[in-house]
Amino acid sequence: MNQVTQQAQTTNFRFRERCCSICAQPASTVWMPAKVDFSALDGFAFASRKLPEYMHFDLALCTSCDLVFANHVPDDEWFQQSYTEADFDATDESSYAALTYGKELNKRLPKISGRAKALDIGAGDGAFVAQLLKAGFKDVVGVEPSKEPVKRAPEHLRSMLVNDFFKAENFEPQSFDLITCFQTLEHVEKPNELFQAAHSLLKPGGALMTVAHNFRAPLARAMGAKSPIYDIEHLQLFSPQSLNKAYAHNGYAEIEVSSIANAYPISYWLKLFPMPQGLKRSLLNRMTGSAIGKTMLSARVGNILGFGVKR
Repeated sequence: MNQVTQQAQTTNFRFRERCCSICAQPASTVWMPAKVDFSALDGFAFASRKLPEYMHFDLALCTSCDLVFANHVPDDEWFQQSYTEADFDATDESSYAALTYGKELNKRLPKISGRAKALDIGAGDGAFVAQLLKAGFKDVVGVEPSKEPVKRAPEHLRSMLVNDFFKAENFEPQSFDLITCFQTLEHVEKPNELFQAAHSLLKPGGALMTVAHNFRAPLARAMGAKSPIYDIEHLQLFSPQSLNKAYAHNGYAEIEVSSIANAYPISYWLKLFPMPQGLKRSLLNRMTGSAIGKTMLSARVGNILGFGVKR
């Protein structure tokens, strides 16, 4: 029994084993041993764009799919409660991310058959819902399991947000022209089921667009365990190969997987940089609101965009 499992027993939840999220095979290779301190987790542990905690569960590598996945994790109930009750303080960052994804969407609009209806899975405070409306989609809905982001959403967007976990049965089959899922695939228990569900909800000619962390990116490899992509929330991490395979395995055509650049203020990039938390908070306090802190910086730090069409 490892230290993580021993800690879990004191918090009244069980651990379970997981297989590869794409091919369903058991662990091929140990990627990174667990580093978790449950007593240090707070309301922001499952919040987006938080200060990195450098904690994660046991990670394995599927050598067939090139997918890193957590193969020894708490039960579903623990994750669901953690997401439902998560705090939120990333309104500005979500808006910056939405602008980046909106620009990427605009490049691909000609590949999508219509603009009647769109769905955003993992919608947060609705920042990308606003971008979908701006792109010309008439009927837009966002699904977000955490309460706080939905509460913080602008009033004119709140009615378009469903505060729940994504469930395909809540939507009409073949009713969407576009489904988006940004920085959410890592958090989903069964990504294959999400890809399948999205396919069933898309009209012929509709598309699924995703953004995920790339564990093969040079910066992630250089930072190792100090990369913010290794996080207690992340049940799997993709590479270009595994993201492509997830699309192909679930029936998508015209598949594209490419690296994208993100643009954030320097103060946000500082938040992700590995350094002692006390020093980081001190620097952030000084930079937040300053001219330097507000300066925008665009960089390819390791996010990959996936796009596939239903035929």
